[in-house]
Amino acid sequence: MANVFADMLERSVPMYQECQSLTVRWCARFAKPNTAVYDLGCSTGTLLLKLAQAVDKDEGIAIFGIDNSQAMLEKSRETCRESPVPCKLIEADLNQGVSIQNASAVAMNYTLQFVAPENRVQLLKNVYEGLLPEGAFVLIEKIKSGVPELDRAFIEFHHQLKRDRGYSNLEISKKREALENVLIPWTAEENRNLIKQAGFPAADIFFKWNNFAGFIALK
Repeated sequence: MANVFADMLERSVPMYQECQSLTVRWCARFAKPNTAVYDLGCSTGTLLLKLAQAVDKDEGIAIFGIDNSQAMLEKSRETCRESPVPCKLIEADLNQGVSIQNASAVAMNYTLQFVAPENRVQLLKNVYEGLLPEGAFVLIEKIKSGVPELDRAFIEFHHQLKRDRGYSNLEISKKREALENVLIPWTAEENRNLIKQAGFPAADIFFKWNNFAGFIALK
């Protein structure tokens, strides 16, 4: 999975590269000297490397990647081997919470949807508590619509995007079955309420493509 993960994301996630670029821009905007920037669910490390390349290497900014898969962390290690800023990798299960310290920016892309719903509030509270004042939290998620008819349309559009990028109907069906009850999306409103419940006083949507959305929250 670690070897094919990057290709899978490119083919199945709409505007994946654009969202990575937006995430880097937000994190770089709020990154402060002698603080930390975190990527929660860093997978193969592509975002970690882009974050490391975007910050000033002379400002003492630490880059942390957290994932629960040893194989993904090993791939991240390979990806970040030539990074201008050392990327520190941590193996951890986000369902058990996370320790974040001295952070000016935290990113969490396509990851919260895999955290058990009952653990999401505490996880985001950990993020909030670990952020410095005026720190930023970037969250990109697959979402669902609160309107059943629109939700069906969103799913159909997403499946068509996958077909346009080379996936067969059988592959799409198998993937959906594999993710059922594992990937649990919430509506945009539910995610915004979750962010506020974790303590963030300000949050907004900076990206939206049918059933995918990006949120920016400030401490």
